[in-house]
Amino acid sequence: MAKDNVELVLYLVRHGESTSNAGLDEKMCEEYKVDPPLSELGVKEAELLGEYFSGLKLDAILASGLRRASRTGHEVATRQPADGAKQVELHKIFTECGTGLGTKGRTIDEIKKDFPTVVSAEGTDPSERIVHHDKLGTDAELLERGKEALAYIRGRFHNGETVMITAHAAFNTFMMYAALGLGWEQIFDPSFTNTGVTKIIFFKPGTEKFGDVHLEYHNSMAHLVDALPQFKY
Repeated sequence: MAKDNVELVLYLVRHGESTSNAGLDEKMCEEYKVDPPLSELGVKEAELLGEYFSGLKLDAILASGLRRASRTGHEVATRQPADGAKQVELHKIFTECGTGLGTKGRTIDEIKKDFPTVVSAEGTDPSERIVHHDKLGTDAELLERGKEALAYIRGRFHNGETVMITAHAAFNTFMMYAALGLGWEQIFDPSFTNTGVTKIIFFKPGTEKFGDVHLEYHNSMAHLVDALPQFKY
């Protein structure tokens, strides 16, 4: 049960396995090589994620506009309870770091043909093509983007909402660093397994003994272990 002093419960999720993750690039068309879809396993992972969260009302689901992240968010949205989020808001700021995309991206209308739940995120232009950050940049620059994305989320949600972002491993790393007040010089690299879930709670300033931001857990695969035993250990 959420406490009265909770401002935001944030779930950071990596997309399901893509065809690129599965090493299938050579079998893909050029369009899928630069913006790969989920693999067969990735679809199953996303479906299991959606089923796992089907009993928890999410106030919003946001995602990158790349196929693998949009599809993952879509599978969650289609399994939400009656009062949960039924749409996936796409924002270019959540795009993976250094995608190397040789494409101008797709519009909401184009993406919606694949995933009917998607809409433009609040504060974005629905006609804009959703691709961003095709250059890797330095770690310092990536952390600044993490801070920018966090500011966007915290500016919108601060009244006890529960929000999920389905994005990418590198992006989620710097988003988590920003949320926890870490610098880019960290000597560790947190794992983000495909559909791994990280939960962060933001409390009203000064109301919690051990700080205003709590990392409840990182990279949980609880939704996968029963159906996919390879993730048990």
